[in-house]
Amino acid sequence: MRRPSAIELFIVALTAVFLIIGWRVYGGPHPVAGLSHAQRAPSQLYARLTIRYPNPPIYEEEYRMQDIEGISTYDYRVRSYNCKQITVKAPTGKIYDVSFFFGGLDQDGIWQMVNLPPLKDADAFYAVYVKQLADFKQGERTVTFTDPAYWAQRGHRSQFHLDLSKQNASDLLRMQSQVTGDPRYQKVVDDFRAFGPDEFRRNVALALARARTSRCAQPSASP
Repeated sequence: MRRPSAIELFIVALTAVFLIIGWRVYGGPHPVAGLSHAQRAPSQLYARLTIRYPNPPIYEEEYRMQDIEGISTYDYRVRSYNCKQITVKAPTGKIYDVSFFFGGLDQDGIWQMVNLPPLKDADAFYAVYVKQLADFKQGERTVTFTDPAYWAQRGHRSQFHLDLSKQNASDLLRMQSQVTGDPRYQKVVDDFRAFGPDEFRRNVALALARARTSRCAQPSASP
């Protein structure tokens, strides 16, 4: 029987090494197995902004977006205090608008935002909801706040510094208060407001204008 040559033994050993690496890295003995596993991973994205107003004419606005396995849908709904509700809905399609939008929310810090206490006499109440399911991992978050422009300029926490390095008694204890603004809330609201193609945003503006001027139908007079 012919003994295998050194080159043949080297090829067999090298093949075995690649098979082991493929198994551990890709979940199978060949990269195709890992690719198939990744392709089976569910992909779902959801985002929603609800704005509720305590005073007329607008009662509530709501933006809703979702992308499920690459199929995107999104719509806008506005309700007035005067019995009017208008919905602007985009056709379902295999587009990337929602996935790109979700990436923007991620960059603007949606996952780091926290609930903020409502400010007195707030003219609107905001609630942002996001949910992501990808690579067999899931995360969701709901954040509530008011007056995002206020938080962007004023912030919600103060940092105090004590300076004890001065020998002068009047400077022995000095307290400095630095207010830190947080622009993430305004950025996220702006992301929702700017979402969609031009036609969708135009229809949203028209729906909002119609809701502002709508009137309830008056009951007919009794004979």
